Amino acid sequence: MLTSMAYTWDVFLMAAIFGFLYGFLLQKADFCFVASIRDWISVKDTRILHGVLVLIATALLGWGLMLTLGIKSVSDIWTVPLGGANLLGGILFGIGMTIAGGCGSGTLYRCGMGYVQFWVVLFFAIVGNLLFALLYDPWARDTLKPLTIAESGYTLFSWPLPYYVLPAAIVILMLAIVIYRFGISGLLSGIKSALTDWEGSPLKQSHWDIRLVAFLIGVVATIQFALMSNVSITGPETRIGAVALAQLLGDDFVFNNTYLNALFADFPRIGLGPEETLVIFLVIGSFAASLLSGSFKLRIPRASRMPFAIGGGLLMGISSRIAPGCNIANVITGIGGLSLSSVFVLIGMIIGIVIVVAFVFKMPLMLFQRSDTFQD
Repeated sequence: MLTSMAYTWDVFLMAAIFGFLYGFLLQKADFCFVASIRDWISVKDTRILHGVLVLIATALLGWGLMLTLGIKSVSDIWTVPLGGANLLGGILFGIGMTIAGGCGSGTLYRCGMGYVQFWVVLFFAIVGNLLFALLYDPWARDTLKPLTIAESGYTLFSWPLPYYVLPAAIVILMLAIVIYRFGISGLLSGIKSALTDWEGSPLKQSHWDIRLVAFLIGVVATIQFALMSNVSITGPETRIGAVALAQLLGDDFVFNNTYLNALFADFPRIGLGPEETLVIFLVIGSFAASLLSGSFKLRIPRASRMPFAIGGGLLMGISSRIAPGCNIANVITGIGGLSLSSVFVLIGMIIGIVIVVAFVFKMPLMLFQRSDTFQD
C-alpha cells in the first residue's frame, strides 16, 4: 500500500522553475554527455568534456558547501546499492545512449528543439523503464542480486573528515592539471572567454560557452539539492510511464507491481509529482531557448535512424533501472555527493560509449593513437 505525502503548490512551482532553467541552459550549450566522450576519443575534441568537468567540480563544491553549512546531511545524499549492477547498467546505458544519439538530458532538450527522433527515443526509453519494472519481480531482482556487494550505498562524505576537504582536494587537483597543461595564463584566458563570449542579446544568442553553462547548471542543481531534492531524470520518467499505465489499466496494476509501487511510496496517489513536473518543464525550457534563438525547427528523421532511436531508447530505459540512474543523476548528484556507485556507473558509461564508437559506428579512437610526432 502507498503511504501518504502531500505536495504543496510551491514545491511544484520550484520544480517547474528548476526544470525550465535546466532545459534552457542545456539547449544553449548543446550539452550532452555522450558527445563529450565520443568527441574526445574519436576526434580529440574536448570542448564538451571541459563542460562536464566544470559541472563535476561545481557539484562537488556545491554538495560539500551544503553539508558544511548544515543545510543538508549525509543521509540526504543520493546513494544506491553498490555492486556489479552499477558497472553493468552503466555499460548498457553508454551503449544505448550512443546508439540513440543522445544521453538522458540530451534527449530531453532535443525534444524541446523539435527533433522528432528524440521523442521516439524518449518514448521507448520510458517503455524500457516499464519493461524492467514488469520483469523486476522476481526475474530481474533475482538476477541482479548476486551482483550486489553492499545493500546500501556508500558516499565518501561519510569519512571522518570535514565535509569540504575531499571536494576541495579534488577540485584543486583538477585545477593543477589544467595549469600543468595550459599554464596559469591559459586558465585565466579560459575563464575570461567563458564569461565574455557574448554577441548581442544573450537570450537570442544561439550558443553560450559550455563552461559557463556547466557552472550555472551546477549552481542550479546545488540550489535544488538545498531546497527540494537531488536532480533525477529517469526515475521521474518511469513514474510518468506508470501514470500512463494507470490511466490505461487502472491504479491496481501499478499498486500490484513491486517496483512501480515502491516508486510511488511517498505519493498520496498515482499521479505526477514535483520531479515529473521538473522533467516536463525541462523540455519546455529548451523549447523557449530555441525559440528565442531561432533554432527551433521540426526535424523529421530519416527512416534509417529509427531502429537506432528505438533500440537505443529501449536499452537506455532498461539500463537506467539497472545502474540505476542516467548521466545527469550520476554526474551531478552522484559524483557531487561522492557516491561510490556513481563512479562505477560513469566508468561503465564510458566503456559503453567506446564499444559503440569503435565497433558499431567504427569511428577512429584518436585519443588512443600515438601522435605522428612520437612515432619512430
